[in-house]
Amino acid sequence: MRPRLTTRVNRRKWRPGLGGVILAMLVLVLCLPFAGLTLFRFYANQLVQQTEESLLMQAAVLTATYEELYRDAAGLPSEPIPGTGRRAFQPLFPAVTVNPQTILGPRPDGLPATEEIAAPYREIAPALSHIAIGAQEQTLAGYRFLDRFGTVIAGSAETGVYLGHVQEVALALNGEVASVPRRRIRSTAEPLIYRTSQGTRVRIFVAMPVMVDEDIVGVVYLNRTPNHIFRFLYGERLNLVSAAVFVLMSTFLIGYLFWRFVSRPIRRLAARTETFGASDARWEPLDHYGTREIETLATSFGTMANRLQDQQTTLKTYTAHVSHEMKSPLTAIKGAVELMQDSDMPPERQAKFLENIARDADRMEHLLARMREYSAVGQLAADGTSDLGDTLKDIEPLFPRLTLSMDGPGRSVPLSSEALSIVLRHLIENAEGHGASEVRVSATDTGFTLSDNGTGISPGNRDRIFEPFFTSRRSEGGTGMGLSIVKSVLAQSGATIALAESDRGTAFEIRFDA
Repeated sequence: MRPRLTTRVNRRKWRPGLGGVILAMLVLVLCLPFAGLTLFRFYANQLVQQTEESLLMQAAVLTATYEELYRDAAGLPSEPIPGTGRRAFQPLFPAVTVNPQTILGPRPDGLPATEEIAAPYREIAPALSHIAIGAQEQTLAGYRFLDRFGTVIAGSAETGVYLGHVQEVALALNGEVASVPRRRIRSTAEPLIYRTSQGTRVRIFVAMPVMVDEDIVGVVYLNRTPNHIFRFLYGERLNLVSAAVFVLMSTFLIGYLFWRFVSRPIRRLAARTETFGASDARWEPLDHYGTREIETLATSFGTMANRLQDQQTTLKTYTAHVSHEMKSPLTAIKGAVELMQDSDMPPERQAKFLENIARDADRMEHLLARMREYSAVGQLAADGTSDLGDTLKDIEPLFPRLTLSMDGPGRSVPLSSEALSIVLRHLIENAEGHGASEVRVSATDTGFTLSDNGTGISPGNRDRIFEPFFTSRRSEGGTGMGLSIVKSVLAQSGATIALAESDRGTAFEIRFDA
């Protein structure tokens, strides 16, 4: 059976764009006020219980009033009969919760009364109705006063109607205080915004028994629609519109600030990086950075990009130069080997060819060493300090034909010992190549100066000495990379090198940033 070949496809992981993230954040900001509407459900339940508590307190007062009026109409003493006492009720607390499971249906319609209203009830009915109508003008609640059989004797409506079959009334006729929420039937269509609150679709009913000497003589039956937040919101609709406009304007302003100071600069920075590598042009700064952090990022990236561009350009030039430089010794070596393969060549001539081969091999080895050294410049530590005098003493054995000296005591410079050693070594090699016998290092306030007593640099070459591969000693094996390597090492640490004025020989001034 042939094995199945599988190909793994590397797919780029999807990530949202910065603009999309900002847009999502703005949408969330806009949704926060609407999400707050869900909290109205909790607040609506509190308003329902506040309404129930208000009805319970009114019912307690009206029950006491009912009782006193009934005692007077029935000829009973205003105080309880000895031995009976007044019935002790437990403290009443609101307990209604508004949710679909606890809301009862609309209140059943009243039925025709089957029992005649007794004389005491007919006597107190006008007073109770007067109280109910007066209270309704202020509380907007519905009031019903029932006799012991469940017939409405007084109130704001339904006088003479039997309500004993209603659940909460039946419980009150049995001596219990009952509070229930019932679904409200509206005569007009419900506003759309009211649908977010259960409290706008219910009516609270409270039924409380009236006790006289431990006998139930009637029921006080109250009902009212709970207060709800939308009534307040409707009253403050102009302020709410103003607040909504403010939220929209604030959101737009936040979005604009994000776009102006974050999104657009980052997009332009990304576009600049995509086009930068397509040409040999230098990195150009952006027109607008937005924030200080983005400016720092773009500046750092531009510096790195230009440095990479310089290294790439130098590498291309160096590769072409090395290829050209190696072509000559390789051709010479190949020719010498072909000639030496002739067995009739005299030993003296063979020795001459071997000497040429050795010289050309040394030239190739020198070029490769410079190539390795230049490529390693970027890997040197950019931070660190080292002593100028100690480093000069360490490399002194490498130049036995030169006299190296240090003016004054040693001084610490902001270069690693490896980097400082490379700088001093190449500068001293350059001095030795130009016939110097003495090299002097002098510390300055900003860095140090290295001078020699050699032949110096001609005026025509002074502007080109730091160019890669420029050398006036090519016939002597010079590669033109020494001063270029020195300049790159110093630039790695933010330092500069320049020719200084000198009466004799050559002087280089190295300066470090303060």
